Amino acid sequence: MEEQEEKEGNRVETVVKIAVLIWSAGMLTASYIEPPNGKKLVDFDPTFIASIFSGSLASFGLQVGKKKNNNNNNNNAPKIVNNKDTKVGISNT
Repeated sequence: MEEQEEKEGNRVETVVKIAVLIWSAGMLTASYIEPPNGKKLVDFDPTFIASIFSGSLASFGLQVGKKKNNNNNNNNAPKIVNNKDTKVGISNT
């Protein structure tokens, strides 16, 4: 019995996640649609809805954003410098 209740709970959880994902995607889409008359369908700042959309996607294991370039010649990688033999900033007075 517990196993069946757990499966039902998982189904409800999945349905709610999908509903929130669809709702947030619809609201984001509606916030960017501008009919020919110049008046937007909905007028709000989509930042909060975008965070809900991203969170919903993350709950399914998906990420939205720029893909990082993982080449071996990555210019953004930190450079490690060995300063053990330098005398910069050391005064022997």
